[in-house]
Amino acid sequence: MMPEPWAPAASQFRPGEDDRTMPAPLPPAEAAAPAPSAPAGERKSLNRKDIVLSLGLYLLSVIAAFGWAYDLFAKLFDLVHNRCTAKKDFSVQCIVIRPPASALWGLLIGGGGMFLALVGAMVLASVAAMTGRRAWIWTAIALPLILVAGGAGHVLVATAIG
Repeated sequence: MMPEPWAPAASQFRPGEDDRTMPAPLPPAEAAAPAPSAPAGERKSLNRKDIVLSLGLYLLSVIAAFGWAYDLFAKLFDLVHNRCTAKKDFSVQCIVIRPPASALWGLLIGGGGMFLALVGAMVLASVAAMTGRRAWIWTAIALPLILVAGGAGHVLVATAIG
């Protein structure tokens, strides 16, 4: 048993028959029509001014996040400490002080909020830049979010130490 040939033999092909290997020829009216315009989803060119503004705002956001992170990290040392006293018999007695829950919430809100704002701004600004939209909007939104999250974390941790 022989398999059938994939394409019809030259002697069997007749013009106008249903040939499924090639697209049908265009009618003369469609062939002379101008080319279609660019699709809506096509990439647009990158705007250099927009990219520079977005990068500047992002760097400002990173600096603000590092400032708040330094503040929260310094307060972490005030939270996690033990009061130890040495006795005359060379033993040490320590009192373990647990940080209150508001301090832990402050670290979570401050650190997590700043991290999410920075990563979200980076991803959304990159996507916006590559699709030809304004990238600086996302970094401009992230900057106040970082300041609010860092400030809220500072307040919660500072009240727990107080």
